[in-house]
Amino acid sequence: MSSAQNQVKPCHEEEEEEDPCLKALLYSSSQVFPRILHAAVELDLFGIIARAGPRAYMSPPEVAAHLPAQTPESAEIIDRVLRCLASHSLLSCKRYAISPAGKYYVRDEDGSSVGSQALFAFHRATIDVWLQFKEAILGGGGNLFQKVHGKTIFQCMKEDSSLNKHFNDAMVGVSKMQTRKILEVYHGFDGIMTLVDVGGGKGATLNMIVSKYPSIKGINFDLAQVIEHAPSYPGVEHIGGDMFVSVPEGDAIMIKSTCQNWSDESCIKVLKNCYKALPANGKVIVMDFIMPDEPEDTMASRYVSLLDNAMLIMPGGKERTEKQFEYLCREAGFTGFKVAARAVSALGAIEFTK
Repeated sequence: MSSAQNQVKPCHEEEEEEDPCLKALLYSSSQVFPRILHAAVELDLFGIIARAGPRAYMSPPEVAAHLPAQTPESAEIIDRVLRCLASHSLLSCKRYAISPAGKYYVRDEDGSSVGSQALFAFHRATIDVWLQFKEAILGGGGNLFQKVHGKTIFQCMKEDSSLNKHFNDAMVGVSKMQTRKILEVYHGFDGIMTLVDVGGGKGATLNMIVSKYPSIKGINFDLAQVIEHAPSYPGVEHIGGDMFVSVPEGDAIMIKSTCQNWSDESCIKVLKNCYKALPANGKVIVMDFIMPDEPEDTMASRYVSLLDNAMLIMPGGKERTEKQFEYLCREAGFTGFKVAARAVSALGAIEFTK
């Protein structure tokens, strides 16, 4: 055995699995469930069941009765679909009710839910990119979306209203869920007078924070074309600009789900601009998923690894470990680094302080 082989450390020690053959078969058919989930979200099956009441159960015929079109086989087919969703813990069975995980697919008062991510994932423009994922591996990553379509996703969104809608709905739906979870465990917004959200989109995340901490003056900062049609929120001011040039001043700056879109070099450039905009003892609050140092057989590790591979289709994007976030912190000139809170195991609120 070579010295290189001697140095190899397995990610997991060999252990008995319940049925490794079945596990292999399940993974080889893994493309089926997302399509089932996609159809369930389009047909609003979660909403149909949820509207029956918080503890209500519905039979397949009762659910099928709410479909926009029915056939004699509708109840049987719906039963097969609901059975699959229940096997993934999104419903409880045998008469079906919303499970704790399934509730995230129910649209809220604004019409958003995590289910919007499934609709975006199966848009034709997105599928065409994933069919060429091998090229991202062989070609060193990069902007695979642009290589496939000849233009960036943002350029495509300007021309394709359905892609634009699905993308924005997905971002809002997931972001609102993440922010709710962070606000349950992170208390670092206490005492902040002015909070700047860099790359804050249309301000939905900042609005949730200011609603909980009404003494905060919120500044939502993004490109001018992004905030052009942003809704008005009490306590939130929209400012247009380029984060790679400068950012507005505040005693705290938040960067949520933005670092994952950019290379280390680009992130450090933005963070240095944040450093300049902060007073002494000011802080940047980074909200992002934290990659485990080593692969783990956990739901959190699997999800963040999926996100990390998804970012291969973007220009330089990636998920980062705690050590990699600390590297960004130090390179931008900050002296303090702390993972202040974690939500859903992997979503971190990370503080960089001057």
